[in-house]
Amino acid sequence: MKYKFFKAISFFLFCSLFVLISLNIPYFLISGINTNTFIAKNELDLIKKQGNNLFFNTNIKKLSASNGTEEKVSEYVIEYNLFNSFNIKNLKVKVVNDNLVYPGGNCVGLALKTKGVTLVGNNYIITKNGNVNTLLNSNLKIGDVITKLNDIYINDVSDVATVLENYIPNEDIIVEAKRNGETFTTKIKPALDIQTNKYKLGLWIKNDSLGVGTLTFVKDNNRYGCLGHAITNENGQNLEVSGGNIYECNVIGVKKGEKGNPGELMGLFAQGRNVQGDIDKNSDYGVFGNLYENNTFIENKKQMLVGGKLTAKPGFAQIMVCVDGYDIELFDIEIIKTNYQVSAENKSMIIKVTDDRLIEKTGGIVQGMSGSPIIQDNKIIGAVTHVFVNDPLKGFGLYLDWMLFE
Repeated sequence: MKYKFFKAISFFLFCSLFVLISLNIPYFLISGINTNTFIAKNELDLIKKQGNNLFFNTNIKKLSASNGTEEKVSEYVIEYNLFNSFNIKNLKVKVVNDNLVYPGGNCVGLALKTKGVTLVGNNYIITKNGNVNTLLNSNLKIGDVITKLNDIYINDVSDVATVLENYIPNEDIIVEAKRNGETFTTKIKPALDIQTNKYKLGLWIKNDSLGVGTLTFVKDNNRYGCLGHAITNENGQNLEVSGGNIYECNVIGVKKGEKGNPGELMGLFAQGRNVQGDIDKNSDYGVFGNLYENNTFIENKKQMLVGGKLTAKPGFAQIMVCVDGYDIELFDIEIIKTNYQVSAENKSMIIKVTDDRLIEKTGGIVQGMSGSPIIQDNKIIGAVTHVFVNDPLKGFGLYLDWMLFE
């Protein structure tokens, strides 16, 4: 009887110890990052703070040698141990030493120049034999990006005119183009327009894209990120940029969002005026480039701490956005859900607008607000990216982690 009692007590004590140890293991810190993940310096500090208790401890060792004040990224090894003896997991992470960035919120105009020209439409060519549609005998489709004609790189509409000036009648032109990221070749035969007596392709093409969005952050070195998602063409492909500019933009009106009908910020900017910097990258996580030294985007702003997926949590937060003129305001939101992500993905958070002022002004999240910084606990933790079409009060946010290193 005593043996059974002792056995029951031992089992109870073992289970209690197991539960106690389990409750003290910070599973989120262990599983929340992978080897070679980029994290902010203050997130490393968070791991140090939350990763040590009576049963569990975290050892952090720096690998890369310091290069003084110019060092931007350091490598660390994080060791997770039980009772400071039994190793559970080791990770090598890259820590960005810039803890502070300037918050955005500015409405910006974006003018991107693409690599190649995008096919956006076509028309018939009037010839002596009737109307000719050159696309019928070609494999080209609307949304394709034409990169070469007869081995000549095409980066502007004028490049197409140059090829046609040297065209030999009745021969096919060899076309190199991209579709869904894949390069292919096809042929197209120009037709002689009887009205101008010139050979034409009958294609409507463009080599630039204009849009309005919101600035997310600016680093000390004037590197900026905005939008939180890519600018795409008619087929949903990311535009491959060869350059471009970012402009100061004036919000002159708002089309309120409604269920099934997303709203829009109506921004006004003029190419060539109030240019603030260049554009060199268009990725799944936004548009990026470098601001000029005399830019107005960070005037009278104070830097803020960087957060991210390790610090974001459901609950109260705010967004910074301009919905009238050039004035940037803070509006209340609720982070409904934060998604588990160990690698770069869209749709990191689900957010909901709760501020009556913003709801009255815009109806919720509208086009043009993409990139608006999400602020929680006085840290920039992400950016607004998309609105729910059937509920303009709700939308997606992106962890700042995925934007910082573009």
